[in-house]
Amino acid sequence: MVTDRNKVDELFNQIKSMDDSGKFDEVNKKISNLTEESRLLLFLTLANEQINLLNIFNLETELWKQIKLLFKGSFKESLDLTMNYNLSLSIGEVALINSIIDLEEYRTLIRFLYTSTSESEKIITALNISILRYLKAQSIDKEILFFFSRMLRFIGIPLAQVEDIKDFLQSNFLEAKVSIANFLELPISTVQRYPQYIEEMGENFNYDNIVPSLKQWLDNSSLSQIETSNFLQLSESLNFSNVDSPEELLRRMKKELEEKCLTSLPISYQTVIKPYIQTLIPKQIKQNELSSNIPKEILPSYVEKLAYSYSSSKDHEIKVFFLGGAQIGSTGIIISTPNSNILIDFGISVANYQLPIWNERLNHLDAILVSHAHLDHSGGLPYLYAHGYNGYVFGSGITKTLIGLLIKDNMELMNKNITESIRTSDHRFRYLSQSRYFYQMLESYLPISQSVELQITPDIVVKAFNANHIQGSLSYLIETHGKSIFFSGDVNLGSSVLFGNNKLHLPTDSDLTIIDSTYYGHKPINYSKRDELLQRTIREEKRVIIPAFSVGRAQELMIKLDEMGLTSQRKVSMIGMATKVARATGLTTKGFLSDFLDSTFEDEIIITGGGMLNGGFARELAEQTKDDPSTAIVLCGYLAKTTLGYRLLNKLEPEYRQKIVYTRFSGHSSHEELFNYLKSVSGQKVLVHMGELTKGPFEEDKKLHSKAFKNSPGYIPPIGSSISI
Repeated sequence: MVTDRNKVDELFNQIKSMDDSGKFDEVNKKISNLTEESRLLLFLTLANEQINLLNIFNLETELWKQIKLLFKGSFKESLDLTMNYNLSLSIGEVALINSIIDLEEYRTLIRFLYTSTSESEKIITALNISILRYLKAQSIDKEILFFFSRMLRFIGIPLAQVEDIKDFLQSNFLEAKVSIANFLELPISTVQRYPQYIEEMGENFNYDNIVPSLKQWLDNSSLSQIETSNFLQLSESLNFSNVDSPEELLRRMKKELEEKCLTSLPISYQTVIKPYIQTLIPKQIKQNELSSNIPKEILPSYVEKLAYSYSSSKDHEIKVFFLGGAQIGSTGIIISTPNSNILIDFGISVANYQLPIWNERLNHLDAILVSHAHLDHSGGLPYLYAHGYNGYVFGSGITKTLIGLLIKDNMELMNKNITESIRTSDHRFRYLSQSRYFYQMLESYLPISQSVELQITPDIVVKAFNANHIQGSLSYLIETHGKSIFFSGDVNLGSSVLFGNNKLHLPTDSDLTIIDSTYYGHKPINYSKRDELLQRTIREEKRVIIPAFSVGRAQELMIKLDEMGLTSQRKVSMIGMATKVARATGLTTKGFLSDFLDSTFEDEIIITGGGMLNGGFARELAEQTKDDPSTAIVLCGYLAKTTLGYRLLNKLEPEYRQKIVYTRFSGHSSHEELFNYLKSVSGQKVLVHMGELTKGPFEEDKKLHSKAFKNSPGYIPPIGSSISI
């Protein structure tokens, strides 16, 4: 980077001493003569000094306009940002440090730059340095690596090569020298650049000491290779020729793991029994010992596991690992028993494509349960098949159909909107954009029925319950070794337009209850006022656009309009992905179902996907009618701050003249419903989704209503944590 340091310092001092914004014209002329690199340095120097730069932004009017378009969701108009990403980043940093934009908007900018550029290595380095500069401006020093790793995960970009950020770390974060030195000793760069040396590296570092740190930085693929390599080396070094029982093999294996400091490696059928199965004596399995509830598809592997299963010596510790779901996005929960590992859900974050945090047990799964089709619960399933999983996914038949639609659509969007260089270099996109893993997952999907007990491993029985969230959504009761775990998934404990007044009867006496707490602490919906506003808007306005999430929400709204009689009085159409979902789930309606948007849009109500107005047919219709005050846009769900829907609702886009109406619909339980259910639960309670936002209201309720909660422990798990029951 070529900079004229003297000119930068001179201008910095001149701006710092200015008290009249009118004098900026003179300064702007001098700044315009600087090189791009010098302007960037000046902007960042000013930002780090917390100097207000609102006038300075006039220097880069066109670029700043494009960044603001990006925050409105106008991605197509923002493409020039990728041609000038260093300057785009510097303006983004300045805006963030001066509180002109917030972290969510900054994430939008960085995600766009990262997924849209063809220079993947350069952009990753630039983004990493940009985050470090921001943290430096926040005076974060001693815990810099902790905050840096959290920011990378929040934003959803990889770590740059350590060598690329080494000098910046050492020269800018003086108080963090010790932690930086330890960080630089990790074999991160080597693993990233030379995965073929993973096996050799495994011999040179202590797995239990180093892998917890690596989990913050390495992609799941490399971590899986490290774990597999360590197990292979361990197996090759052992001699268990005189061991003939699974129990003895387990005892010896545990001892070896402890001696070699590999205690975090999971004990499982695949890792302990499979390599030595020919030397072991199988148990006699009689036909009457096999439960009639074993799915026939898994029977061969089930019998083999049963014949070589082992008994834990004294107790049967059950561990639950929370890989995601502390906030909305990338849910993943592992239940680990002495003999089995099962996974419930494996989603992706639609905000940054982040997967659940990696855990060794992902390499040794016996079965996967999926609660419903939304991508934050199902979107990462093909990734597991890309990494060697060859077992089954269990869920409802409708969920299989909807997963087929949603994951395929997401895969096509990745291939369309993310550059080839990023798709090939980033492990998430490399696997999730390939159709073969998607189809392998669908071929391995086994539909299950509600209220039927299934023996999916020799020590795990599963029973599914209706969750009333979206079509096909399920909750699960898992029973193992005399203990029970209930996982609600996303659940609606109240009445629902989709499911009527179908009262849920969920377990309340489980040892552990994991409950969806998305709206814990939120104000309730006033359903009568909501419905009255919706009905009045449709009757009074000439044209109505209803952007809604394609799975669940769109169909719910069509049913509601049917119930109100509005589909008999007006032309009501559903278009796009929402229509595919409606057909796949057997929706009957007096409205029209269409795959595409007609060229004319007159005197009509249209329900379509794109609930936040950030793309799709909903966005096209919003742009088409932006000058028409007789058109209404009915927003009906969660709106992220960086979306056009949010900006319209908050009157931040005066050029859009439509009438904006908000009527909240939700497939989640209200605070009151969650509170009443939790009062009835006798065992441990774990609240997932929303994380810190849930913590305050929940802790307050525990204090105020300790008797009602039966003094049972409650827990909001951080990502990567685990509990035992």
